[in-house]
Amino acid sequence: MRSLLSFALALTLSTAASAQELPSSPPAVFALVVSNNRSYAPGRATLQYADDDGAKYHEVFSMLAEPGGLVLLTELDTDTRRLFPALVPLARIPTYENVADAARTLAARIAEVKRSGREVDFYFVFAGHGDVDKGRGFLELADRAFDSEDLQALLRQVDATRAHVLLDSCNSFFVVSPRKAGGRRYATPKDMTQQLGERLPAVGVLLSTSAEAEVYEWSELQSGVFSHVVRAGLMGAADADADGRITYVEMEAFASIAAQEIPNPLFRPRLFALGPGRSAQATLVDLRAVRSAVTLKVDAAPSVRLTLRDAQGLRWADLNKEAGVPLALRLPAGVARGMEVERLGAPDAARAWTLEDVVPDTSVELAGFAPGPVPAVARGVQEQLRQLFATPFGPQALAAFEQARRSEPAPVYGISLADRERMRQLLETFGAVERDRRRTQKILFGASLVSAVGSSAILLVQGDTTSRLQGVGNLGLGVFFNGADLVQQLRKEDPEALLQEFSAAEADPAADPGRTVARVDYRLNRFLAQERRIGRTLETLGWLYLGSGAVTLFVAEYQRSKGAGHETVVSGEIASLVAAVGGVSYLLRAWYTESATEHLVHQWTTDPDLRHLPRVSMVPMRGGALFAVDGRF
Repeated sequence: MRSLLSFALALTLSTAASAQELPSSPPAVFALVVSNNRSYAPGRATLQYADDDGAKYHEVFSMLAEPGGLVLLTELDTDTRRLFPALVPLARIPTYENVADAARTLAARIAEVKRSGREVDFYFVFAGHGDVDKGRGFLELADRAFDSEDLQALLRQVDATRAHVLLDSCNSFFVVSPRKAGGRRYATPKDMTQQLGERLPAVGVLLSTSAEAEVYEWSELQSGVFSHVVRAGLMGAADADADGRITYVEMEAFASIAAQEIPNPLFRPRLFALGPGRSAQATLVDLRAVRSAVTLKVDAAPSVRLTLRDAQGLRWADLNKEAGVPLALRLPAGVARGMEVERLGAPDAARAWTLEDVVPDTSVELAGFAPGPVPAVARGVQEQLRQLFATPFGPQALAAFEQARRSEPAPVYGISLADRERMRQLLETFGAVERDRRRTQKILFGASLVSAVGSSAILLVQGDTTSRLQGVGNLGLGVFFNGADLVQQLRKEDPEALLQEFSAAEADPAADPGRTVARVDYRLNRFLAQERRIGRTLETLGWLYLGSGAVTLFVAEYQRSKGAGHETVVSGEIASLVAAVGGVSYLLRAWYTESATEHLVHQWTTDPDLRHLPRVSMVPMRGGALFAVDGRF
């Protein structure tokens, strides 16, 4: 399975923020960056660029972190060592013990800073493999799994004023929101804000997946797709209102809009973002507090789409700025030195610029760059990923994003691949059970109707007034309840139509699988509520008919004791028997209806065995793609 976890957080930018005052005492920043290419479990494909993502995050956080407040745990491969030679002596293997040791070291430093009266922001960033087992997500370190309990223990140990968790991995949602057996299988925004607020009130999360899903690397970026987008946002491209602060909603909108034009939905990350205090407006990173960086300023007037590469050709950021809003990117000095900026869509003569030399803690204008050579453009399987950043981002795009989210149905989080497959199996079983049951119900419904009409007819043909009145009552009661029963049966969900609708939604790449499963879940429970309501009605009617039969039998026997004619007594006994048959028929329908449907829905909501299904993953690479199959067979 191809999973790339890339926690992102970072830093970066200052726009018209240079005109604003810096915070009088900005929070101290500490960060733990963990990335891992290799899975500790056999059979998983090795990632190509998780170590590169870790190195890039380290460079970005170096602009913000306190001296000695940044730890990098990764195993750099040969190519990444050449690109980041200064990080070779700093990086340690991403084992569980090294994570624990880094947490202890950072916790001691953070406690010391907090004693001095300063607030602390702590960032945990991870890039690598991730998975989910029975609803519980985990990250893969070099030697073992790192699950939600490990993450919560780390955050409690560090004890920062605010913590920010950024995960770019397959199934990252389940790492911060493990699902327990039983209950509803999906989460709503209300659920998530309440759960995270109760468990992690001072922690914000930015996740690449809001359900069980895969995320992808891109060889042209030498990075995970989500990580690359997030780093660009954190370096300033996501600061829609140019106030120097990147909020969670700004980052969510920026990343979503950046990827929205990618044709294949598999490559579009489905984000989940929620800041500390359950607020989407909480600050993810304050760029006004950057300790050391080069600020690249872009004029407000034109709309511009840029790609930034360092002197080694390594791609660091992409952006597409709306017209009419200024932009200020914060860049590490080593990245800015010799940087090449490409303006996509411009004529070749004005398409590329380079910056030969730069002094840290200074600002440079894009107009001050010297013209440079136009880079070659690769083609092939990567083409659709070039739709990244096709849509400009700024205040208007942010406002449209928030308006669309308010007008659309609420998102659904936490749907696993196993859930989707089990829902299909349940609907198929449900349809088969319902077909068999409806055949039986037709027989029982006919028996109920015949018994109601038959017992009434027997009583009506008798000569005495009491029998005729009882017959009229039975007939009216039977027609009313059988008619109501028929109407309710006609209004019930059609399981076969529900299965067809589910299959059509699953085949539609634009459909949200979470909403599809949640919609079917709602309709199944509505079906169950209908069945229970019908069952109560049928059970009530069954007991009424049995009671009516008992009364009729009592009257017949009473008439026998008074010397009534044999024919009158026998007619009463027959009417009593027919009413009893109708009552038993209603009771059988009531009890049979309840058991089948309720059992299936109960299995759906409570079965803890969420099996790990085989998955086929694709990693785009230059000139082709790498396919991997993972699962338990």
